[in-house]
Amino acid sequence: MAAPGVHIARLSAAAAALVLVLGACTRTPTPAADTADPASAPTGNGFTVTLVLSEAASRIVAVEHATITVTAEWFGYPTVAAQQRRVPGTEQPWLSLHRDSRETGGAGEVHFRSPVFAAADLALIEGRRPQLRIEVHDGNGNAGEALLDCGAFQGELAVAERDGVVIDCRLAAE
Repeated sequence: MAAPGVHIARLSAAAAALVLVLGACTRTPTPAADTADPASAPTGNGFTVTLVLSEAASRIVAVEHATITVTAEWFGYPTVAAQQRRVPGTEQPWLSLHRDSRETGGAGEVHFRSPVFAAADLALIEGRRPQLRIEVHDGNGNAGEALLDCGAFQGELAVAERDGVVIDCRLAAE
């Protein structure tokens, strides 16, 4: 029979080994979860465009009762395969997926709901990532006579959905 000290030493070594084995047994995410690209998933979320008007623009819009139109265009850059197959629309620099507009009477937030795109449409665009272009103009409609000079946004739809879009407007004369 082994001396009591030897038996305790063996138990301590076994316990230490068990702790090391259990410590190594941590849950690891599946590779699919790590490599999934949320930007390529169909959207369906919305985004908010925040219009910021300069003080002068805000006064004129209020006095003139001007209408401000915010236009959103969802698009994608056509893949080489789509261009080679001569899919209609791919002769242009971008393939339009959807267009929508909202009218407002001044500064504030305008909400858009993003459409859910068909998988076949997403397959035609690079990386299956929809892009977004936001333009803002006053309702004057006469070329060269716009009251407002507003910025624009162009970028990934996923970014607009995550961060929102801020567009600054000032008088064209400012």
